[in-house]
Amino acid sequence: MEADIVMMIAMATAVVLIVNQLGRILRAMMLHRTIRKGIEHNNTLTPELFDKIEEQKGSGGGIGDDRIGLVLLAIGLATVGFGLIQGNAENIRNLSSIALFPLFVGAALFGRWYYRRRAGAEG
Repeated sequence: MEADIVMMIAMATAVVLIVNQLGRILRAMMLHRTIRKGIEHNNTLTPELFDKIEEQKGSGGGIGDDRIGLVLLAIGLATVGFGLIQGNAENIRNLSSIALFPLFVGAALFGRWYYRRRAGAEG
């Protein structure tokens, strides 16, 4: 397998992760700035605003696990499909081994979301 394919997959993954992290940082920064300005101007802050802070402190609780899991499954299957399109036995083996990571992580996240949804519906 050519090294440029692996490099492009790694770079695309890094870009997605960096953009996601920057989005989280910007949302938190804007929320904190709003609260700070409200306190400085002695405005009454609504309980909804404080609830948003508590939402961000939580561990996530499985929020978005279904979407992230499905996206990782799709990336893994697309990688395997790309290997099959290449047709070379070495490419198929290499790309299938690369695809194992997003497939397993995606299946675990989607399974966690499904389990939590079932447990919440029954309990």
